[in-house]
Amino acid sequence: MSPVTESVIGLLERHGSLVVLAVSLLENLGLPIPALPILVVAGALVVGGPVSLPLTLAAAAVGSLAADLLWFEIGRRKGRAALHVFCKLSLNPDACVGRAERLFRARTTTTILSSKLVPGLNTLVPPLAGVLGLGFWRYLLLDTAASLLWAGLGVGLGVAFGAGILGHIQSMQRGLLTLLAVLVALYAVGKLLYRRYLVRHYSVPRIDPGELNAKLSSADGVLVVDLRNEEAFRRSETALPGAIRIPPGEFKLHLGKLDPGKEVILYCS
Repeated sequence: MSPVTESVIGLLERHGSLVVLAVSLLENLGLPIPALPILVVAGALVVGGPVSLPLTLAAAAVGSLAADLLWFEIGRRKGRAALHVFCKLSLNPDACVGRAERLFRARTTTTILSSKLVPGLNTLVPPLAGVLGLGFWRYLLLDTAASLLWAGLGVGLGVAFGAGILGHIQSMQRGLLTLLAVLVALYAVGKLLYRRYLVRHYSVPRIDPGELNAKLSSADGVLVVDLRNEEAFRRSETALPGAIRIPPGEFKLHLGKLDPGKEVILYCS
């Protein structure tokens, strides 16, 4: 085995529950640390005896729950500004938040219970729950169940495959790293191509303030849609006269309600 693999296994053999607690906490805080593979290896070591199954499950669940409750409280205190931290890598952060919010409102229980199994959603759901005012005890109950489900899945896979999985870790590492690099490259290329597509098909001409003021004063009038992101909208002390406020992530939901007989002007930040 490589020195890295040996050191990870050695750490788990000597400090199993503490290592699991740390990686679970750090991943759910949002750091790029893959906790699930560590849980699988810890589960495999349970079969060999040096790692305790109850302590490993408890450590994974507690680390996850502690991070989630911290983000839940940040969401309650900071509001929507906290959500944009998790969508900065998206080409459209407001749409990212909007999609997550619609999913959460429609299926609150299911979203929380499954959030640990969906990359990215696990760190977005806790602050979102706080922002939307979900009751603390309800969130605590659901997130505890989600954390135990996640911990049980990771450790359970290791227990199911047993100690035989340890001998294949080194050979698996190289293949998984190659696959990860390919997926990251495809993701980056896909995002760039998608951005070019959006610019080519949905770019619109700009209008200066003087021309807009003239249109607002004309007899025909125009329809102004305020699509500023939530942070910019809250900080602003002014609004365009007669503008309709639509959060960016909800724009598609309101398309059918706009007056087709008027010229539509989008006001973005």
